[in-house]
Amino acid sequence: MEEKRSDKRYGVIGTTVFHVVLLLLLMILGLSSVPQEEEGIIVALGDSPTGMGPAVPSRTAPVARPTPPTPVRPTPTTPPPTSTPEPSREKVMTQDIEEAPTISPEEKARQEAEKRRIEEERQRQAEAERERRLEAERQRQEELERQRQLEEERRKREEQERQAAAARNAVSGAFSNSGSTSPSSGETAGSGSQGALTGDPNSSSRTGTGRGASGNSFDLSGRSLSGSLPQPAYNIQEEGIVVVEITVDKTGVVTNAQPILRGSTTQNSYLWNEARKAALRARFNPDANAPAYQKGTITYHFVLN
Repeated sequence: MEEKRSDKRYGVIGTTVFHVVLLLLLMILGLSSVPQEEEGIIVALGDSPTGMGPAVPSRTAPVARPTPPTPVRPTPTTPPPTSTPEPSREKVMTQDIEEAPTISPEEKARQEAEKRRIEEERQRQAEAERERRLEAERQRQEELERQRQLEEERRKREEQERQAAAARNAVSGAFSNSGSTSPSSGETAGSGSQGALTGDPNSSSRTGTGRGASGNSFDLSGRSLSGSLPQPAYNIQEEGIVVVEITVDKTGVVTNAQPILRGSTTQNSYLWNEARKAALRARFNPDANAPAYQKGTITYHFVLN
């Protein structure tokens, strides 16, 4: 492409120089070879005003011939230089936006399959996470149910032990009078043990409603009171039985007390609150072998005066 442009440029320059030289030769040679016309002689015939005058020129005087004008040669004009046409520049076409490569059907199918695989894997992981949470919740519920059953069995066992201990105490009390031919006990005449079957077998009182001298009792397997059982305040005309479930630590301190419906015959809020406060003041014997938190009950009997 560069060689063609150079050839064109040299051709134009050579042609221009050739024509300029040719034009100069024609102007110089052609104008100088034009034949000059013969010059004429001026004769005065006397009819011209310029030929009249007071004196007649002598014939011997040479006639002055006019000097022919010097031919003026034309100054050769240099033609304006012919502008050399610049070679045309080809416009380079450029593209600013790059076209996206064409994706083959196989590549497109492979990409779609990969997307489906990723989505299925995400759904599978979400389902596995949901099942894991459900299994953890099921195990937690089973553990709570197992603990509830163990607590219920423990309470039933303690109740059975309490009843058995009460029965043993009743029997031992009935036969406590050594040397006597009668198994009876009490202050009245006749055979048999004085007192109500629902009373406290350890009570020294044989009269009353069968609730002992104080009218209150406790049940805490293997433990005994330290001092007397605290008495609740009672200044209203209301009666009934309030059973308070207590929790006792190894040192014998009641750490928690809560009235319960089982065994209670009244739900009076005042009686329940006073029974709870009295139960919290109770103290039992320390026992290093006892459970860390042993449960039992204290029963309060409220009667009208």
